[in-house]
Amino acid sequence: MKSLISGLMTVIILWAGSVQAVNVEKEKAKLLNTDREFAQMSVNRGAAEAFRMYSAENAMQMPARGEPIMGRDKIYQGMKEAGGIYVLDWVPQDGEVAKSGDMGWTWGKFTYYFLNDEGEMKMSYGKYVDVWKKQKDGTWKVVVDIGNSSPAPEAK
Repeated sequence: MKSLISGLMTVIILWAGSVQAVNVEKEKAKLLNTDREFAQMSVNRGAAEAFRMYSAENAMQMPARGEPIMGRDKIYQGMKEAGGIYVLDWVPQDGEVAKSGDMGWTWGKFTYYFLNDEGEMKMSYGKYVDVWKKQKDGTWKVVVDIGNSSPAPEAK
């Protein structure tokens, strides 16, 4: 009986020692930085490429006035097929990371630059929430993307 208890105690001690405390503030900073990199890639290489790079394989996008789009490949195809000349840029405002360190969310404001039918550059504005999941390799990937329009910001 003593050897059974001793064995169990050893397993519990080894398990407890393998559980690492998560520095939530450090992970939040990494997550917000990842969102900033995501936005920069959208400006530099296009929104479709950025979403393909930063979305998890099973990601879901919930566009305003549209049905949910399931899967990274379908999100990419839909954005590519939208065509036209446009730029999607955003600025993360804040976010949180779970105490477990494996899930988080960010929110921010976006600007959508596009050419109208007359060839004039126009802008529309909005806000978004992205839910992120930390991958096995330590990178953050978007699992849910939700966005909708906002009024133009007031001039200061």
